[in-house]
Amino acid sequence: MNKNHPVYHSLVARLESLREQYRQHPSERNRYRLVRQEQLIAQWVAASDLPATASFPPMGVAPTAATT
Repeated sequence: MNKNHPVYHSLVARLESLREQYRQHPSERNRYRLVRQEQLIAQWVAASDLPATASFPPMGVAPTAATT
């Protein structure tokens, strides 16, 4: 799937939404959903085209805000 495909854009938009949810409310459930979305994208997209992955802090430690 190329980067201009509408499904790719939808998957990445969902991934960003899940990342934001995990930043705001770190929990095992949100982390699981985020990892599953990354795995789903990895099934359809070449590794070089994957969006940058978030690093996960240990549970109980609040994740830091992403810098832009």
